[in-house]
Formats: sequence, structure tokens, C-alpha cells
Amino acid sequence: MTLSIMVRRKNLNEALVSLLNSLGEAPFTDLTFVPSHYPDVLPTTWTEMTKCGLLEDEGMNIVAYRLTKYGYIRALQESGRSEDPEFREQLGKICKVLKGCLNGRTDFGLISFHELVKESGVSEAFAQNALDADLIRHVLGRNGPGWDGDHAVRVPHDFGIPPM
Repeated sequence: MTLSIMVRRKNLNEALVSLLNSLGEAPFTDLTFVPSHYPDVLPTTWTEMTKCGLLEDEGMNIVAYRLTKYGYIRALQESGRSEDPEFREQLGKICKVLKGCLNGRTDFGLISFHELVKESGVSEAFAQNALDADLIRHVLGRNGPGWDGDHAVRVPHDFGIPPM
């Protein structure tokens, strides 16, 4: 029997929220998900989430998946966490520190990841997720920073400005 698209969509959305809850405070790039640990997630849902770029197959000798940045963003939206005032406040703390790196918007700014975490007061995991998923763009609707190598954050001169 084929399930309706509404049932499948509901299962996908619930699966994303479940994966996000399992993630806790960890960086979304660090955790793999094994379908046998999520019996409520339909086998076709794992396939659909992979096909639409929400998960990537780890290609290991067991079936395991990892959230992509788009999967993480979608999970934040489906759970309502991206609209949570405390979540947005944490992003705001990061923005404040990053904006302080710019000097007149004539050039980009650089800050070490360690300094960003220290000055903003957010957890390393939160800051890493914010950078890896470009949450300033996808949650706040503003141009965000990016990585510059493994330990530095590059702040573009148009940081914080809504993209056109």
C-alpha cells in the first residue's frame, strides 16, 4: 500500500525534529544517524531525505546518515527552534562580535574561531553550527560570515546586510 504524500511529508518533518533532538548541542556535522535507532522513521523517508539533500549517506559498511547544512536548517525550521527568541539571541551575540571586526566596511574582517566563541559567550558547538549552516543568512536573512581556513572566520564587508 502506498502512503499518501501528507503522511510521508509528516513522517519526514517528524524525522527531522527527532534527529535534531538527538543532536542536542553537538555540531550537526559530528553525528551520524542509524535508521534502526529511529523505528518511527519510514525506510522511504530516509531515502527521500537523502534524495532531496537533507541527509548524506555516510557510505559506511552499515547504513548511516549525517545531516547536511540544508537538513539542519530545515530541522531548525520544522522544530520551531529557528524562531525561538533565545536561539535568535545567541545568533545576535555572534553578529555583534563579528560586526565589531569590520572597519568602515571597506574590507573584510578576520577573527579566530576561539575569539568569536570567547567574546560572544556562545558554545563552540552553537558557533560552529551557525557558521557551517550559514544561519545568519538562513535564519536572520542577512549576509553572514564564512570560514577562512580551519580556525578563522572571515567577515565580509557586506556582513549583516540583507541580500538582494
